[in-house]
Amino acid sequence: MALITPTPLYYKDAILTIDGDDYAPAASTATLSPNISATTYYGLKPTAVFPETSVDWTLELSFVQDWDSATSLSRYLYANQGSEVAVTLQPKDASGPSFTMTVHVVPGTVGGDTRAFAASSVSLPLVGAPTLVEP
Repeated sequence: MALITPTPLYYKDAILTIDGDDYAPAASTATLSPNISATTYYGLKPTAVFPETSVDWTLELSFVQDWDSATSLSRYLYANQGSEVAVTLQPKDASGPSFTMTVHVVPGTVGGDTRAFAASSVSLPLVGAPTLVEP
């Protein structure tokens, strides 16, 4: 049996491109999450067992709100809600694999707590699954 030694990912210098622009400086979280649904149908015979599993994906983003900058992530998501756009998430800047995907754009929240940076979170549903791209 082989001993598999990991190369741990320390997540601090990522690339997050949405429709060609890198929004990583605005984001504090970018997580690809599989949503797994599993069910089984049992018929009246012991052999009548029909399992079904499906997976869909979301890109979870947390980011600082910026409504002053015309090219901010806040404004981009607001202006393009309902669109499907290309996204690339590269967990390590300039090295390692990346993940490409198409997402449905939804807008983030507006406002928040007083005397704090206004943050927002969104769950962007993917069209299909992400693609792992080797460097």
